[in-house]
Amino acid sequence: MLASLNHAFLSFGPHEVLKDVTWAIQEDECWGVIGRNGAGKSTVFKVLLGELELDGGTVVRPTAERGIRVGHYAQDLVPVTGGSVLEETLAAFGDVEALQHEMHELEHRMAEPGVDLDAVMERYQKVQEHFERLDGFTIRSRAESILFALGFAVDMLDKSVMELSGGQKSRVMLAKAILQGQDLLLLDEPTNHLDLPSLRWLEGFLNDTSATVAVISHDRYFLDRIATSILEIELGRSRAYEGNYTEFIEKKEQELEIAERHYERQQEYIKRQEDYIRRNIAGQDTKQARGRRTHLGKLQRLEKPLKDRRRIKFSFPETQRSGDTALVLDNAGVGWDGTPLFAPLDHFQIKRGQKLAIVGLNGTGKSTLLKAIAGEIEFLSGGSRLGSQVKMGYFDQHHKNLDPRNTVYQQIQAVVPMAPKQDVLGFLAKFQFRGDDVDKPVTVLSGGERARLSVATLIREGVNLLLLDEPTNHMDIHSMEAMEDTILSFTGAVVVVTHDRYLLGRVADSILRIHENRTEFREGGYEDNQAWVDLDIGQDPEEPEVEEEKPKRKAEARPAQPKPAPKPQPIDREKQKTVRRWERKVQEAETKVGELENRLADIARELAEADPSDWGVFGAKLDAQKALETELAYAMTAWEEAQTALEEAQK
Repeated sequence: MLASLNHAFLSFGPHEVLKDVTWAIQEDECWGVIGRNGAGKSTVFKVLLGELELDGGTVVRPTAERGIRVGHYAQDLVPVTGGSVLEETLAAFGDVEALQHEMHELEHRMAEPGVDLDAVMERYQKVQEHFERLDGFTIRSRAESILFALGFAVDMLDKSVMELSGGQKSRVMLAKAILQGQDLLLLDEPTNHLDLPSLRWLEGFLNDTSATVAVISHDRYFLDRIATSILEIELGRSRAYEGNYTEFIEKKEQELEIAERHYERQQEYIKRQEDYIRRNIAGQDTKQARGRRTHLGKLQRLEKPLKDRRRIKFSFPETQRSGDTALVLDNAGVGWDGTPLFAPLDHFQIKRGQKLAIVGLNGTGKSTLLKAIAGEIEFLSGGSRLGSQVKMGYFDQHHKNLDPRNTVYQQIQAVVPMAPKQDVLGFLAKFQFRGDDVDKPVTVLSGGERARLSVATLIREGVNLLLLDEPTNHMDIHSMEAMEDTILSFTGAVVVVTHDRYLLGRVADSILRIHENRTEFREGGYEDNQAWVDLDIGQDPEEPEVEEEKPKRKAEARPAQPKPAPKPQPIDREKQKTVRRWERKVQEAETKVGELENRLADIARELAEADPSDWGVFGAKLDAQKALETELAYAMTAWEEAQTALEEAQK
């Protein structure tokens, strides 16, 4: 075991940050760590690194004394040298530099007359062995390779790290962490300052590295590509799940359904008992009524399950229906200081209800085009015009349409002052503002909350064309999902600029790509046009892949590109063994599912015949039923996974 937390508890004054976090990090794993902003994800990393001490529970840290080489990346890390990019990247390996310097000195001494050559040679051998153990001969070349992959050109390696932009400094610190973490990598939001080529390289690296990896990330597509397990931190408590982000969501949904069913069943039972007590407490059956009241008093009440993960079904119909054409661009060109960023769009139409995504690398002109359409800046050539009955709303990353003097409720009420209070509260609930949230001042809202309120304001104003510039920037996953649900539920037209591939996959039905100073349009979403959107930077499918000597832990993870089918073999013994192994697993899983279904049927009959007033027996059976339902849900998932693996093995 590389590191672990056991029932970790930590508070800052009266605020409990971690209430009960348990996590074991083993070799050969890749963890995605998720949770809302402020849930304690970064705090967990700081505890593991010894930067914070627990108030309760235990921690096993990955230390150098235990022989564990750890690399840590966080966005608030700063360079420790004033040297070049390469020197800063290698700064953590000062001992390697010192050893290399000593080796050079010993080499010179060997040529000196009268020197004790045996003693010098003995020392040289020891220093060289230590140097090799620290990978001294390859560190410099590996550092350069990583920096190139993260977007640094050769001539930038000698540039002072203090002259870099904030994003470039972050990438240097990420390269440094990758170089250090030969046993364990702890990465806190590593994708925030990466362009698409660097992001794709990082995905490939994490899938191939032999180091154990733990990544805090809100990039769900990234987590789907690299994670083999998910640690969710919610309300100060942790829960571990096998699989990537999409598999986590499926399992979470199953758990919520089961928990809701048990909660509703208990609520029905409580209601029946309370009704019986009311009717009989003063009557002939008063003794039994008092007994039931005693049982209810001792009953352990189930908490109402949080439904934040559930997809909320709602719609935002247009206040005023537009014509079939929402927006037209004629010879539309944009740029700065008279220099166009791309060839003008000759005649481009966006239809009512269309969800168009604009994609491209940084600096290609995506946000600039959106600003010109919104009237924030002038077109260099041509222009845009709205369709019949179209009202446009522009979402910018600074949320300029929010009034800092308002509360959440006042912000929406101001749009339609005569609307009933319940109507405003119901509208806000669709954007995840409930209870005390509606009384929060705009000034104290998180970035994700402000983004949701900004879009809510636009929709409340009755717009039927939404322009959205990076609407999920700086959001946690919960807020991202709420934003996606909002866009999908909006019946008007949407134009969205985004780097979020998961959002692209969920909402876009058409894509405009800006690349190499020109634009190109395609129907379909991200999955239909993935290679085109990603600029075909994956491995050439004609290039043969090198066999790994040792299978990596991510062998089951989704590959970045489809692999060519292997040449047929006369008799594939390994394939036969694999097929037989999965056939056994499918059979075992089917047997287990059948047994659990039979046990559930038995306990359902027992519950129907049990006396609810005997809560000791009745409650035990309810608990047993809950445990069996949870076990059955996981057994069904295991059966599906085994069946899928068998089908793959048989191909």
